[in-house]
Amino acid sequence: MAIRLVHISRYSFLRLIRKFKGALILRFILDDTSLCLINCHLAAGQSQTLNRNNDAAAILESGMLPAEGHPVARGNTFVGGGDGSMIMDHEICILNGDLNYRIDTMGRDTVIKAISSANFERLLERDQLLVSRRRNPGFQLRGFTESSITFAPTYKYDVGSDRYDTSEKHRAPAWCDRILYRGAGRIKQVQYRRHEIKVSDHRPVSGTFKMRIKKIQPEKRSIAWNDSVRRFDVIRQKLFSEAKYVFTNPRLKPNNTNHILLPAGLPTFEMSLG
Repeated sequence: MAIRLVHISRYSFLRLIRKFKGALILRFILDDTSLCLINCHLAAGQSQTLNRNNDAAAILESGMLPAEGHPVARGNTFVGGGDGSMIMDHEICILNGDLNYRIDTMGRDTVIKAISSANFERLLERDQLLVSRRRNPGFQLRGFTESSITFAPTYKYDVGSDRYDTSEKHRAPAWCDRILYRGAGRIKQVQYRRHEIKVSDHRPVSGTFKMRIKKIQPEKRSIAWNDSVRRFDVIRQKLFSEAKYVFTNPRLKPNNTNHILLPAGLPTFEMSLG
C-alpha cells in the first residue's frame, strides 16, 4: 500500500463549465486503484434545492464512462461489482465545484450578522446540502463525506472586494463552493479551506487528502488465494465429519417433532412438522 498526498481545488475545470450546468468527469487508474474526480456546476437560485439534488442524482447515476470488460480487471479495480462505467464504481471519488446550495429561511442581513460574529454553526444548520443529507434518505450525495466547514460562506462577493453582494439582487451569502469525497478506508481529508482571491464573485476552496493506493502483485495474490481455498476446504471437511444428523419419524413421536443435532458445541433445534 502507498499513501499519496493530493491537493484538490474547487476551481478545477471551472472555466470550462461556468456557463453550463453539468459536470466534467476525470477517471484514472493509479497502480491498481480507481479514482474519479467530478467537477460540478449545479442549478442556481435560492429556491432550486430540488433541481440541484436532481442534477447531482443525474450525474452520479449516468453510465457515461468506458466499461472494463475483463472480469479480473473489474474485480481488481472497481467496487460493488461495477465495471467502471459509473462514478460510484470507483474506489475513491472526489466531487467538487459550484454546487450552488444556499442558506434557507434566513434573511440576508441575519446571515451577514452571523458571519460577522463567526457563528457559522447557526448558518450550517440551515445549509441546504446538509439539510438534504439529514432529511432526504434518497439524496445521492449522502454517500459522500464533507469535512467540517470552519470558514465563512464563499458566495457572493462584489468582485475585487470583501463585500458580500451589494447589487440590486442583494443575494444572501452561502457556501456554494464545496468539496466532498467517498472511499471508506482509502481516503482521508487533512485540510479544507478557502482562499482570499478576489478575481471572482466566489472565494475558491481547496482540500488536501491522504489516499491509500493499492498495488496488486499477481503471483503473491494467487498464492494467497490458493492457500485460502485450501484452508477453507479443510474447515469444511472437518465440519462435515463432526456433524451428525438424526432424523426421527414424526409418526413415532407424540409431539410431532424432528430433532436435528448440529455439530458439537452448537445448539439443538426442534422443528415442528405440523
